[in-house]
Amino acid sequence: MLDLGAFEEYLANKELSMNTISCYIRDSKVFMDWFSSRTDCGLDKLIQLDAIGYKKHLLNTNKSVVTANRKVASVNALCKWLYDSGSNADEINIKAVKNRDARQYKGLEEKDLRKLRAEIHRNRNPLHICIIELLLGTGLRVSELCNLKFQDIELSERKGTIRVIGKGNIYRTLPLNKDVRKAIQDYADIRPANDSDFLLIGQRGPFKRNAINLILEKYGQRVAVDVTPHRLRHSLGYRLVKDGTAITTIQEILGHDSIMTTNLYTVTTEQDKVEALEALEW
Repeated sequence: MLDLGAFEEYLANKELSMNTISCYIRDSKVFMDWFSSRTDCGLDKLIQLDAIGYKKHLLNTNKSVVTANRKVASVNALCKWLYDSGSNADEINIKAVKNRDARQYKGLEEKDLRKLRAEIHRNRNPLHICIIELLLGTGLRVSELCNLKFQDIELSERKGTIRVIGKGNIYRTLPLNKDVRKAIQDYADIRPANDSDFLLIGQRGPFKRNAINLILEKYGQRVAVDVTPHRLRHSLGYRLVKDGTAITTIQEILGHDSIMTTNLYTVTTEQDKVEALEALEW
């Protein structure tokens, strides 16, 4: 199998985030396994038809459009590296999958969100409460939450902020509401002593994204709610839009490079339609 160390270095020179690099490497390994199962050739013999076949494979295995396009982007990066390094003579590129449901609401219904949040608070675990309040109150990406350090947090009795390193190593500063401030302080009071400056600490050291996913999944199963950090981020984005927050403000809060990404949160849910029509008086 091709050594991907040079590919990883190639990606690092593109100034991609560590999370993006990790995804590209993982997805590329999956692609290479798929390719080797179909042919005895090496990647130097890879052609456009192989790439197109892989795209069809992703769609036939019921991958979501978002997941499929992430994997397509990973393979495109791998193919670009192969071409630039002279390992393949063909410049191969796969077109992204068209998302016909891009405007579909991807957050949680308000009643489900209330159930989930209440269940977490009812359990009285300061760490878990800190996680849910930070995600709901700031819209952090799970990688941003894992990378949050004490030095990035400023708290006082009446206000607080966090400094977040987002995609492309771009910083943004977010204010903290009273629920988030209290959750952070309550957790800090009982946080295990540790030399690490990372806020969230587990038995094996600083939290990884999988640990946060598992915690949310556990509570979600208790109240029959399908929850992920990304769905909580969508929930906040939609709530801000619904409350009339300026789209440029939401863009700054969520750390989007493009306003077009933020516009995805200006969706209409089925409940919005019900409320609009039920409120009609002729």
